[in-house]
Amino acid sequence: MAVPEVQSRSANPGRVLVVDDQDDVRRMLLRMLEVSHHQTLAASNARDALDLAREHAFELVVSDVQMPDMDGVDLLRALHELDPDLPVLLLSGAPDLDTVMKAVQYGAFEYFAKPLELERFLNSVGRAIAACRKRREEQADLRTFRSGERRRGATATEPHVGARFAGRYRVKRLIGRGGMGAVYEGVREDLAEMRVAIKVLHRDLERDMEYLARFRREAETVAAIDHPNIVRILDFQAREGEHPFLVMELLHGASLAHLIETEGPLSQSRGAFVVSQVLDALAAAHRVRVIHRDLKPENVFLTSMSNLTDIVKLLDFGVAKVLDGAAALKLTRTGAIVGTPAYMAPELARGGAIDERSDLYSAGCVLYEALTGRPPYHAENYHALLVAIQESEPPPLRMLRPQLDPAFAKFVMKAMAKDPNERFQSAGEMNHALTPWVGVPSSGSVSERGV
Repeated sequence: MAVPEVQSRSANPGRVLVVDDQDDVRRMLLRMLEVSHHQTLAASNARDALDLAREHAFELVVSDVQMPDMDGVDLLRALHELDPDLPVLLLSGAPDLDTVMKAVQYGAFEYFAKPLELERFLNSVGRAIAACRKRREEQADLRTFRSGERRRGATATEPHVGARFAGRYRVKRLIGRGGMGAVYEGVREDLAEMRVAIKVLHRDLERDMEYLARFRREAETVAAIDHPNIVRILDFQAREGEHPFLVMELLHGASLAHLIETEGPLSQSRGAFVVSQVLDALAAAHRVRVIHRDLKPENVFLTSMSNLTDIVKLLDFGVAKVLDGAAALKLTRTGAIVGTPAYMAPELARGGAIDERSDLYSAGCVLYEALTGRPPYHAENYHALLVAIQESEPPPLRMLRPQLDPAFAKFVMKAMAKDPNERFQSAGEMNHALTPWVGVPSSGSVSERGV
C-alpha cells in the first residue's frame, strides 16, 4: 500500500500507539505519524496493545475496529478502564451505525472510515493529543488542590486570567468551560470598566478551521437575531496571532438546569412563564431562518430585570443551523448528529432533515423536565437513548405530577410529538397555546453567577 507524503511538521507531536492486525495498514499509519514527528509504538492485536498501554504513557491510541482477538470498541473500553483520559481514534474499512454509536457511547475521540483523509486524520491526532495533555494537567491540578498544596505557577492552567485581548478587554476570572471554549468575566478598560463575559475558543481548536468557522458563526448568528431573550454579542475578533474570542453581556443568575437541581421541579405557571420566553427567542431566531439545535436547560439562563425574576436569556448558538445557508452546511459533515441527545427531536436523532419544529420539540422536553425534575427519556447508553427517542413514549406527565392541569399535560405532549406534523407548527403558535398557564413572575433578587 502506498504511503502518502506528509508535507508539514505536526504542531503537537506526541506518544502514539497504533493497533492494526494488517501489516501494510499498520506500516502506513506508523509512516504517517512518524513523518509528522510523533513517537510511535505498534501492536498487531488488542491484547498486546493493552500490555503496551500498561507499560508506556501514551497520549493517543489509533486502533482498527475489526481485529481477530478483540474488536476496537472492546479495546477502547479496556483502555479507558486503565486510563479514562487516554483518547482513542477508531478506524474501520466497513463502518456501520451500531459500531459508530458504541464508539460514541464508550468515548472514542473520533471514528474514521478507511481510506483515511490524511489532513483530517492528522488534524484529529493533534487535537486528541492536546486534549489528553489538558485533561491530565487538570487532573494533576485537582490532586494538588486536594492535597492542600499550592503549586508554583498554578495560574498556568488559566493562562487567560489577567490577559488583555484586543488592547482593551482585560480578563478577570474563569466562569465556566464548555465544549468549544471557556467563558471568563472581564472588563472593557476603554469604556468605564464595563463588565463583560469573554468566551475564548479552546487552544487545541484554534487551528481547526471548522471549529473557528463555527465560533464565528455563533457570533454572527446571535448578532443578527438581536432579541432581548437571547444573550447579546458585543464583539468578536479572530486576529492573526491572537486567541479568537467573542464578548457577551455579563449575566447574573443561574441556568434552568441549576434551578431544577437546587430547587426541584417548577410550578406549572413558573415553568410556563420560562418556556414562553424561550419560545419568544426561538420565534425571533426562526424569523431569520436560524434553528438553535441544542436547546436544553443548561442553555436557558435565568436572570432578573427591573425586579422581576426568571427573565430568560437563551445561550449557546454554537451548533445553530441556518436553513438554506450554504455557509452553515459546510460546518457539519453530512449525516452528523448534532445536539444533546436527551432533548433531540426524533428526526434529528435519526440524522434526517430538520426544521423549526425540531426546536419546538426540544422546548417541550425542556418544559417536561422543568415540571418533573427529570428529562423525558433515560437509557443505559447513547445508542439506546437515540432509539428510545425515536420509538418510545416518555412517562406520562400526570403520572409524575398528578396535580398538573390535564390540558397543560396534553399541551406538553403535543410539543413532543414524534411526527413534526403533529406538533405546533411555529413558535408563535405554541406560545399562544401556552398563554393560559403563564404566571406573573415574582419580584426579588437572584444570586450572582456568570453566564
